[in-house]
Amino acid sequence: MITNVASADDTGIRIGPYYFAPKITRINAVTLMFAAMSSLMILTFVNFVQGYVLSEILQIPKSEQGKLTGNLAAFQEIVVIIVMSFIGSVSDKTGRRILYTIGFVILGIGYAIYPLADSVEQMYIFRIIVATGSAIIPVTLSACTQDYVMERSRGKWLGLTSVGNGLGVILMSTVLARLPKIFTEAGYDSADAGIYAFWATGAMCMMFAVIMQIGLAGPETMKVRPREPVMKLMREGFGAARNPRIALTYFAGFALRGDLVVVGTFFSLWVIQEGTDQGMPIGEVMARSGILFGLAIQGAAFCWAPVMGWMCDRINRTAATVISFSLAAVGYMAMGAIDDPLHGWIVIPVCIILGMGETSNVVAGGALLGQEAPARIRGSVVGVFNWCGAIGIMVFVSLGGYLFDHAYRAAPFTMMGIVNVIVAIAAFIVWKTSPGPRIEDVLAGRVQA
Repeated sequence: MITNVASADDTGIRIGPYYFAPKITRINAVTLMFAAMSSLMILTFVNFVQGYVLSEILQIPKSEQGKLTGNLAAFQEIVVIIVMSFIGSVSDKTGRRILYTIGFVILGIGYAIYPLADSVEQMYIFRIIVATGSAIIPVTLSACTQDYVMERSRGKWLGLTSVGNGLGVILMSTVLARLPKIFTEAGYDSADAGIYAFWATGAMCMMFAVIMQIGLAGPETMKVRPREPVMKLMREGFGAARNPRIALTYFAGFALRGDLVVVGTFFSLWVIQEGTDQGMPIGEVMARSGILFGLAIQGAAFCWAPVMGWMCDRINRTAATVISFSLAAVGYMAMGAIDDPLHGWIVIPVCIILGMGETSNVVAGGALLGQEAPARIRGSVVGVFNWCGAIGIMVFVSLGGYLFDHAYRAAPFTMMGIVNVIVAIAAFIVWKTSPGPRIEDVLAGRVQA
């Protein structure tokens, strides 16, 4: 609603064009930017190297890898859904920092034991630990991102943190994804090289946990609600969907998290299978996959995120959501039409469009969520947003895995193109029927969620 209460924007620090909430320090802001980079770098690692694990460690036949990859990712999301159902509300009671630290520690343990699985059944068991850490980290990252910034620069801030996300995925695909090759060239066999790559990544998780505990803001900077039960906060988070724009963000979260994981999971698997079919060494294929995924898709996302953030501070944020999902739909549909991702000039511009659409969805969806989520239950709303995303991942990786094995290898991208079209249509309807406040009122602090 519109109020005549003056904005509190001027009571916090300012770093360039970014205005921060009271009690947020420069160290907190810098640490959160590092968190945006390190979180995505670590979270995307397991799906990106899954094809390597199945091929080189467990020796799973190619004909079964698509389905198994989808099933593992879907199983992970079942665990994530359970954890995300309450972790956002818990963070409204405890603060974000301690949960962020715990998330990295759990994920580090999961990465240490995951490559030691000697059967598919053990891989499912170890994936539970990976999934628990993978559920805690994005919820607390999203909540911190929304907590730290004032409304007048929310779009630009989300664009900047998305740059951090993109840089993290680029580092994963160009550095972490090359670890198996580095260890192989050092004289280790391919199976041991994969194990050591996971151990190195697990050690990084522990280092990041220490950094989060030292540098992030404590609970004194937010409206912690220690006396209210978690179940009440969860109900309020789901009840917030009575606002059609929050309902739209939940639907957008359902799609955009699926977008990110489908690209991270099936793009590398597609490239690995195409490359090995053509007789290329697995290390070379992994490196090529990292270049396409990291430099083309995530490089485009890295460069485009600030532009989309600027746009979200200039136009109605519901309208920005229409634009973002329309762009993503074009990218996914075009990728689904490619036959061979390793050859032909067309794959590069398609990767660029896909990267632009992917980051546009994250920035626009996050800006609309932050605008509409009431501050007192922000963690709960962010938790439901991520919970919807976890359901989306479970649905889309399962269906994508089936399509990968039984239709054609690019079919998961066509599937996500259709999903993005549906969300774009829903966003257009909300924009026309309930567009929300004018961007001028939002930026001037005359809107109270």
